[in-house]
Amino acid sequence: APTARIVSLDRRPGPLARDLPRIWRLLRELAPDLVHTRNVGTLEAQLAAWAAGVPARVHGEHGWEVHDLAGSNRSLLRTRRLLRRFVHRQVALSEATRDYLRSRVGVPSEQIVPIMNGVDTQRFHPRRDGARDEAPAGRDAPDSGGVHRLAAYGAPRWPADAPVIGYVGRLADVKHPLLLLQALELLAFDPALAAGGPQRAPRVALVGSGPLLTEIRTWLADHRLADRVWLAGDRVDVPELLRCFDLHALPSLAEGISNTLLEAMASGLPSVATRVGGNHELIDDGHTGLLVPSNDAVALATALRRYLLDPTLRRDHGAMARRRAVEQFGLDAMVAAYDRLYDGLLAARARRARTELQAG
Repeated sequence: APTARIVSLDRRPGPLARDLPRIWRLLRELAPDLVHTRNVGTLEAQLAAWAAGVPARVHGEHGWEVHDLAGSNRSLLRTRRLLRRFVHRQVALSEATRDYLRSRVGVPSEQIVPIMNGVDTQRFHPRRDGARDEAPAGRDAPDSGGVHRLAAYGAPRWPADAPVIGYVGRLADVKHPLLLLQALELLAFDPALAAGGPQRAPRVALVGSGPLLTEIRTWLADHRLADRVWLAGDRVDVPELLRCFDLHALPSLAEGISNTLLEAMASGLPSVATRVGGNHELIDDGHTGLLVPSNDAVALATALRRYLLDPTLRRDHGAMARRRAVEQFGLDAMVAAYDRLYDGLLAARARRARTELQAG
């Protein structure tokens, strides 16, 4: 049966270059057939893999950080250009990444392999119609006594019919969760939403942790919105939480192909996301979700308002999002694509080795 060995480098923060001798020794010991690195922070390990004689080398660009939006950081661009020759195949998750690798980094088209992320549509699925929610161990059943079903997972005891906007991801600058809170503040003064009374006021669940946590806590206190936002922290029950949300928001400044967006789609949620990276390749704008300009709180609030005021639209777009996830972004298709990449690359290296042996 296949097995996986996990080796921790126990690295200190900082450049990977100082760890290359240790990585080289490790690769010499392990003697892998293939090394696959992910994102520019690990790209220098390809140099160690080449020096260690690893026969097949793959690198994937999965997204950007706030200091490297759309690959604009000149130092990192130089790193990508210098090290491209040590990589046999580059995986591009989105059209934007593929174009960047070809036009800016100079990777030949035949070395770029487009593989989108996939989602487990069995684990991530919509809430079953008519099914009673199961409470986590040690907690009361959701929706008891007019309390929102999220209370069973540790959320505040919001009214059962309060619409909840869910966010899942790092609390980091590049994900821009503060933009969602700014949009929530705008929605708090919307007369059409206020007509439903305080119990119908929208709430936000932020699932995840990160360096912005303290800033977010301060912002919520200063803007008197702490009672409308649940800081859920890191969770192992994300599928269950998604099934408790009414819609999903992704306010990022940059993305590759967002896993959380795929998970929301598979869970039957419509998403409001910024038009960055590969988001437009996942969301069918106006049919499975809505795309808005990045860093625009008014545009984000306007799109969220459209869903909050129209439950039928939420339901219809959520159903189409689920269908799109199942039909186009299943986990099996992604795994099969990586299998083809690895098998093809290893077979080509084996053929070359045989040819060189015969020629010698």
